[in-house]
Amino acid sequence: MLQFDRDHEIEHLRRSLAMLPAGSDALKREEAMALLGRLRDVTARLRRVEDGLRALIADETE
Repeated sequence: MLQFDRDHEIEHLRRSLAMLPAGSDALKREEAMALLGRLRDVTARLRRVEDGLRALIADETE
């Protein structure tokens, strides 16, 4: 459930940023979209690491 919540929040932010006019002040729309893409990739990698650690722990307790 927690993974879905995180994914949903990231996707919500991505969609909100996508609605900004191109060239908006502060962080440019394109930069923000790139950052969210990197965040998505990093969270996916973190999930894989967490799953791997859980599997290792499960193997050790068997």
